[in-house]
Amino acid sequence: MSLRLTTLGGCQLRDEAGQTIAAPYLSLVLLAYLYSSETQVARRSAAQLIWSGNPDAASTNLRSALRRLSQAIGENRAPVIEADGAYLTLNHQALTCDLEFETAEISADNLNLCSDAVAKVFLPMEGRTSAQLSIWVKDVRQRHVAFLRQQFLKAADNPEKIARSDLRRAAVLLLEHDPGDEEIRRRISVTEGQEQQRVAAQPSEAQKFMAPPPSGDLWLVPRIALLPPDTAVSAQKAGSVANALIEDLTIGLCASRAVSVVAPYTSERIRSSRDKAAILERHKITYVLDTQRTEDALFVQLVFLPTDEIIWATRFKLDPGEIAGQRQTITDAVQTSLVRQLHSTQTMALDVSNQPEAYVSFLRGLQDLSHMSLPSIRRARRHFKASLEIDRNFASSLAGLSRTFSMEWILTARGDQELLQQAVRLADQAVSNNDQSAGAFKEVGVSHLFMGRIDESLEALEKAETLSPHYADVLFSHADSLVHASKPADALRKVLSSIELNPLPPDPYFWAAAGACYFLGEFGKALDFIGRMRDSKPADRLAAACWAMLGDTGKARTYRLRVLRNNPDFDLERWVAVLPHKEKWQTEMYREGLIKAGF
Repeated sequence: MSLRLTTLGGCQLRDEAGQTIAAPYLSLVLLAYLYSSETQVARRSAAQLIWSGNPDAASTNLRSALRRLSQAIGENRAPVIEADGAYLTLNHQALTCDLEFETAEISADNLNLCSDAVAKVFLPMEGRTSAQLSIWVKDVRQRHVAFLRQQFLKAADNPEKIARSDLRRAAVLLLEHDPGDEEIRRRISVTEGQEQQRVAAQPSEAQKFMAPPPSGDLWLVPRIALLPPDTAVSAQKAGSVANALIEDLTIGLCASRAVSVVAPYTSERIRSSRDKAAILERHKITYVLDTQRTEDALFVQLVFLPTDEIIWATRFKLDPGEIAGQRQTITDAVQTSLVRQLHSTQTMALDVSNQPEAYVSFLRGLQDLSHMSLPSIRRARRHFKASLEIDRNFASSLAGLSRTFSMEWILTARGDQELLQQAVRLADQAVSNNDQSAGAFKEVGVSHLFMGRIDESLEALEKAETLSPHYADVLFSHADSLVHASKPADALRKVLSSIELNPLPPDPYFWAAAGACYFLGEFGKALDFIGRMRDSKPADRLAAACWAMLGDTGKARTYRLRVLRNNPDFDLERWVAVLPHKEKWQTEMYREGLIKAGF
């Protein structure tokens, strides 16, 4: 019986029953090195490779690792490493490893093993520095890519012997690694139901929208991750046509030199992550094509990741009786629209590649803005300023900085005009730097709203919505201004549309919906929206007014006490005087609720 070492997607040692053996991590790395080397290795070479950062203690560390590995395995087992005075040799009778495919003959049957190796990544915790260990790990990964390429080319010459989906998966992995591999690009099958075909020299209709960079450097093209609606396992069980459509689209984009496509395995990991800044930093991804499946429809939206902006979206029905014949038509239509949008944001995407640190700082600020508290807002302000120190003309960071001042004005409720003047100045500067930025026009609209310039606010937000009609934050801000413009019914419809685009919205969306409901006299519904906020403290004034208008003075006064505890300087008349409302009835209705609540 032998132990099993896994090195792809993680590093673990398991016994015959599949139980993990608690061996030191670096001793497992040593096992991987010995297995990959195939011959005996000098003790000194192994020690210097794994502990290159501490050469004086390398030999001591090696002895300790060997001893602890032996203890973890147990005395009743044959040793997995045979050590003499100068050399280390792996006992292949006592250990198997998931690197066996390296010694397999090149054949179509081994294509999936190579694809798994490249997708899962050899020793994923390593390879991020210039140390000897990292260099070796990266060399092994390069070798795995070379193995996959050999397997793919052989399999592509005999496509009838292997599943088309397996060929497609391998092609995507190879092009993710090297977008400039024209040989792989030519081998991609592009027509469903036909024999494998070569990509035509004449570019497709979608490809015409974007040419490769003039420099010819394909690493400068934007990277896109396509997130399928279902996991691979659930899609296979359900026979998901939606996933098949996304697969078709992935291959179609791979055939274009205008964009670099992230492999599906990476995309699945991205779906489970909530840290967009870390994703951008690690994978340098500019766009995410997100998909959501309902019972009879597929919703597709293209998100510009650096600003979290939805720049395009569509929805189409999934009719099992017709979709099979429509797959190519739908794929071509989506691809054409998609690449047109990529073209429209090409300059912005290139800026992401050139100034990634500015975008990462911006995203950190954006994440802090999702929490409506003064400490969070001030942290966000520091991140936006850090971004502007790197790129002082970055419109999105100027717009974000503007938002921090308008939000502070709302939360402090002191009517501080200096905060609003800062917000207006920064928002106008953002538009001046980029008059195609929906986010910049959004902040112009928000800042002008609180200055009482409601018409100017609506004009700016209409411009923002024209530039980006699927940008949920723009729709929410537009809805908020409509509330103050004495159009609560229109506001409620628009904020519900923003929630549909962003099903896990930040708290201000629900706050805006609650405000619209209040002025429609739907006080119970307003409280329901407030109840959906993760942190409802900023809406305590509105909650107090709602309970008072419903006649529950006890709960109204409870919320009044919460408001005064968090903001003891709150003054009703001073606050109502600076709140912008298009028509007087709104101001009086809000004052009535607050007075009934005891303010």
